[in-house]
Formats: sequence, structure tokens, C-alpha cells
Amino acid sequence: MIASQLINEHLSPLRTTDSVEAALAFMISQGVTELPLIEQKQLYNYVRLQQLSGLPKEQSLGDAIAKNPFTPSAQSNNHLYELVPMLAANELSLLAVTDAEGMYQGIIEQKSINKLISESFTYRGMGAILVLRMDDRDFAPSLLARWIEENGAKMLGMMINHAEQGQLRIHVKLNTTVVRGIMATLERQHVKVEHVFMAEDHDENDSKAFDVVFKFFDI
Repeated sequence: MIASQLINEHLSPLRTTDSVEAALAFMISQGVTELPLIEQKQLYNYVRLQQLSGLPKEQSLGDAIAKNPFTPSAQSNNHLYELVPMLAANELSLLAVTDAEGMYQGIIEQKSINKLISESFTYRGMGAILVLRMDDRDFAPSLLARWIEENGAKMLGMMINHAEQGQLRIHVKLNTTVVRGIMATLERQHVKVEHVFMAEDHDENDSKAFDVVFKFFDI
């Protein structure tokens, strides 16, 4: 799923001509703590609710908030898994979507992304979850998929974050609950299997570790 398919049609941005008072009322009515700020359909910055408190109510947002030429945004064709690190790195709960010319397209909420990821990785679908660790220079999704398919299984989903310098932690959702052969293949390829969940031939009782898998996504 890509960014253009995740746009929330019910959320609207703020404009630099809006007053602080109008912006406060609008954000409260939409139930958000931040919104993109646009000027002539170009992304200008983000407005956070806490920024507005104490500002003169009649002041325009364009006067109250500086333009940021490096305002983070998603491109229309960014994949779902590319959006998560953007949100995390910029401490945002939503993300503006722009086209190739930087024109504002819409808003994606973090909670929508979280919901999609949780549906992909939790009990809604039968299949084990493997938490893997490997050197980033050795990582190739096609190789990982091939090693799994050698054991008659398929990879249904994958999410990646950095474990430590030079290493990746990879969460893989499988279409099977039988993982012993897959684990043996991965370990022969020097891929460390850190945790296994929902597998019928592996005992994983560390519920705290399961929480860690999803902590990054706040789900």
C-alpha cells in the first residue's frame, strides 16, 4: 500500500492566512494536536497545538510560524513501510503527502498506519512471526524470501528497523506455523533468529519480547 491510498479524506490542512484563534478552534474540532500548514498549495510547515498557546489570537499563522524549506512529507508513491521512519524521526502523529512538484495532496495519520501493520502482523492471519537480526550489508529481501520458500513457506509481510550500528532487526510474517526448518536454513545463512511467535513447533513464552516487536509502532 502506498501513501496516496492512505490519505484521510476527513482531515484538512491549515493555511498561512488562518488566524491563531481560527487554527486553535479548527484543530480542536478535528481532534488533532498538529496539522500541515500550506501556502498556495505548497507545504509550508507543521502547526502543533502547543505552539499556538500564548500567541496573539488575531495573528496569522504565516506571521507566527516560520517557513521550513525542509518540511518532512511523504511522496504519493512512498510505500507504507517507508512512512513509519519518517513519522518517528520527526516525532509526528500525521504526515503531509505531496506530489513530485511539492504540491500538497493530503494527510496520513499514524494511527491508520499502525492499524494496517497490526492487522498484518497479529492474530488475524494464521502464521508465525520471526524476529531476525543480520548485518545490513548482507540484507536482501529476495534472498530472505528464497530461503523461506526453500522450506515450502512464503513471506507475507516484513518490517525493518535498525538494531544497532551496522545491524538490522527484521520482523517477518509467514504463512505457516511450522518454522523449525526455516530457522535452520536462516541460521546456516548466518541470520540470527531472536524471537519466534505463534509457531506450533517452537516454544516462545516471552510475552515481553512480543511487546517489543510492536513498541516501535505503538500498537
